Amino acid sequence: MLTKIRERAAEALLQQELECGEANFRTLAEAIACAIFISQGKRLHYVNHAAETITGYAREELLSMTFRDLIHPDCRELVLKRGGARQRDAEQYEVKILTKNGDERWLDIRTAIIEFDGRRASLVSAFDLTERKHAEEKVQLLAVTDPLTGLGNYRRLVEALHAEVKRTGRTGRSFAVMLLDLDGLKKINDRDGPVAGSRALCRLGEVLRLFCRAIDTAARYGADEFAVILPETTAATARLVASRIRNRLATDSLQPPLSASIGVGVYPQDGETMEALLCTADRELYGMKPV
Repeated sequence: MLTKIRERAAEALLQQELECGEANFRTLAEAIACAIFISQGKRLHYVNHAAETITGYAREELLSMTFRDLIHPDCRELVLKRGGARQRDAEQYEVKILTKNGDERWLDIRTAIIEFDGRRASLVSAFDLTERKHAEEKVQLLAVTDPLTGLGNYRRLVEALHAEVKRTGRTGRSFAVMLLDLDGLKKINDRDGPVAGSRALCRLGEVLRLFCRAIDTAARYGADEFAVILPETTAATARLVASRIRNRLATDSLQPPLSASIGVGVYPQDGETMEALLCTADRELYGMKPV
């Protein structure tokens, strides 16, 4: 927060110097961490040293570009809607750019219309938010991750189920849910200790990763309970995946030997609510449990 206050104070001082004299403005602009992009017409007319540092481009390269040339494709529509730096009123928003070497960086930018070198110009001042964004992403990931296996947790499972129900509503294509239960976890814990039990859970997690596509979601939502959401998948295909998982566990040479009971449910045929769908898969799972 203190850094943010200092940055905004420097930006306010920069604006004051611009109003008082462009020579003072240029001197201050080269010294601050805030990146400055000033456009006149279609091209950048002035950039400071911080702009070179953040973008990776030399000043001469930037002056042959527009600010929009830096914008990441994901954010171009946002910038177009806002009108970039050409709005009459100052604006503030976050935008992602691509640096010269292809890295993605997040900037907190402010736009304004100014007079520069005696002509109307567009000013963009930008602070680098990349480290803060990465920290936020890590926090968000931890919130939906099982700390033992690295798979999703119950919250991630619910989020993915909601998303797939909505997608099926749009596309009309069904999805499948596999529920898995690691057989005999209590016996492993009692016989070999909790560390061995944790390793067994991680082994099952690795097998799920092996058989999951990029669009699938695997999660651990209970002590020995796992789920895999398989978008645009039929019951027959889901049971084929379940068979492969069981075969992989059966041929694993590590000790203790592992097996898993697996149930399958398909939305919306096996349930039009998440609860009904999971109950269907759960009944099939417990029907397969070893006696």
